[in-house]
Amino acid sequence: MSFNLRYDKPDPGDNAWTVRKAAVAASIAHYAPDIIGTQEGKAHQLLDLHRLLPDYQSVGGDRTGTGAGEYCAIFYRQERLKCLKTGDFFLSDTPEIPGSISPHWGNPLPRMVSWAIFAMAGEEKNLAVFNTHLDYKSEKARELGARLICDRLTHLNFANSYLFCTGDFNAEPGTLPRETLKQPLSNGVTLQDALAGVQLDHQLSFHDFTGKAFVAIDTIYYDSRVNLRNVKLDTEQWQGVWPSDHFSVVADFS
Repeated sequence: MSFNLRYDKPDPGDNAWTVRKAAVAASIAHYAPDIIGTQEGKAHQLLDLHRLLPDYQSVGGDRTGTGAGEYCAIFYRQERLKCLKTGDFFLSDTPEIPGSISPHWGNPLPRMVSWAIFAMAGEEKNLAVFNTHLDYKSEKARELGARLICDRLTHLNFANSYLFCTGDFNAEPGTLPRETLKQPLSNGVTLQDALAGVQLDHQLSFHDFTGKAFVAIDTIYYDSRVNLRNVKLDTEQWQGVWPSDHFSVVADFS
């Protein structure tokens, strides 16, 4: 699952996190995914989800490096997965510096990737999961961010791991950032867009709490060595409210 949680602004009425958090948890509990790449969650929101979803643990830091910013946290079901290694890097010319921004990229806020390697019960190969939230304002930052992610992936050995990349890419299908992520990597891995075979109308994920989505910016990229069994956007209300201003992407792989 890829799920932009909508940061706790706070929003009014039923859009407030205090109301929505139970709906988010109900949606996750219904699908019971092994992995959830989340975006925008702040520390107290992630803590709320841990209280409501005790079967899950999460990894990943926040984009400021202080713990006070938005996270790209990766939740995982502990019954199925064991985290072997995790880390973060930042989408800038200095990716190892937490909270770093390169002015010429044009993004006003720090952007990052959280990643983790998991062992899966009953499977020989591991899962490598990279989760990100590309910039909403700067096209250049999205393009350079996608390129940096691919550069990082190229220098890793995935012989013993299947690779997944979840995210809010703030870019529509066919744009350069989205196409960059599908280019074959020199280490032999190719990522495919899980929603690529779905009509564009059914890829629209951002609905701004209206229930009627109008832009396709969320998806899951998956390793071509695995099989996509099915994929959809969760366009339902849960407990009578919209869980977020984004529909989550839910996919099943074998």
